[in-house]
Amino acid sequence: MRRAGVIGLFLATAAVAAAVAPTATSRPSAETCGGPLWRMKTFSDLGRGLVKLAPRQTTIAALAARPYPSPLPRYRKTSFQRQTWQVVAQITEYRLNGNELRLILFDHGVYMNAVMPAPACLTSATRARGLLSAVFAGFSNNCGHPQRSWQPHGAVVYISGVGFWSSRFLPRRGRAANGAELHPVTGFRPVVGCGS
Repeated sequence: MRRAGVIGLFLATAAVAAAVAPTATSRPSAETCGGPLWRMKTFSDLGRGLVKLAPRQTTIAALAARPYPSPLPRYRKTSFQRQTWQVVAQITEYRLNGNELRLILFDHGVYMNAVMPAPACLTSATRARGLLSAVFAGFSNNCGHPQRSWQPHGAVVYISGVGFWSSRFLPRRGRAANGAELHPVTGFRPVVGCGS
């Protein structure tokens, strides 16, 4: 029975990886892995070394209240983008969106997105590559089976991620009013609602 469980876990992980992998002939790129800001999204940009990896505890409300930068930064020029943040939140929904796993976080009436890039989109330049891959696999194996459509959840988690500015004008489900996101997610610890 234990062997069957291990095989099932392996097959589930392989299915998720295949669903979000770029085509066999492609390499990670803006076209396959998140548009013009894909290097920041995959922690492989030139400014990745400026980011403090030790997470600073905060709340979704505090991050959503930060002033929106104008113009939208295309490199890590704000203190928000140069820090890893940790919040406690409920995951209300999640789905595969292109080559990333997008989570909607909720706490005290405020929503925010947190994003895990697919391991296939990480490059040799990605900082903390093993950590990002482990976070993606940990969620997929223990908290849900990501699909292309939105799926409800309910887990309460400690979640850490690098500050990222998304456009506040995008019609994105569950986004913070100022476009703040945790992207990429660097840490994920369930409190309740995920299997072990």
